[in-house]
Order: sequence, then C-alpha cells, then structure tokens
Amino acid sequence: MLQSNWKKKSLRTLAAGTVLAGAFYAGMAFAAPADPLLAAADLSAEKAIAQLEAAKNEGVKPPFGGHRAKAVWHIKQARKEIAKAIKYAEKERKPKPPPKKKR
Repeated sequence: MLQSNWKKKSLRTLAAGTVLAGAFYAGMAFAAPADPLLAAADLSAEKAIAQLEAAKNEGVKPPFGGHRAKAVWHIKQARKEIAKAIKYAEKERKPKPPPKKKR
C-alpha cells in the first residue's frame, strides 16, 4: 500500500511538472514580440511618460506652458502605434496556409 501511494504521488508530481513546463514554454513562444526592439521602444516610451509626469514646474499654470502635457499625449500616441506594429508583426509571423491549387 505504501509503495502504491508513492507511485501515485510521483506520477501526479511528474504530470504537474510536465504541464507547467509546457505552459511556460508555450507562453515564452507567444510572449516574445516579433522584434524585441519594439518592446524596448515601448518600455522607453512608458518610462519617458513617467518621468515627464513626475517633473515639477511649481507656480506655473499650466505646468511647463502646456508643453509637457503635449509631449505626454504624443508619446501615448506613439505607444499606440508601437502596439499596432507589434500586433501586425505577430500576425505576419504566423504561418499562412499554402495556396489552393487551381484545377
């Protein structure tokens, strides 16, 4: 009985490990962008927005003459375009079915 219990636990652990490893590697394949530089550019833009929003120009309304707000808006628009570029690149990376033969 003790040996049977040990085998069941081992099989469950092995199965769970296999499933987790498969999920991890599948996630890595889908999580990687078509071009890592696009992901890096998006991260840089995100950091730029945070830095601009943290900048202080006390006593001036609007802060920085409104130019900071415009810069943040433009960078947010750039992030939207980067997201579209990533989505497009990933769509193009998927294998396409072979063309149908004409009869």
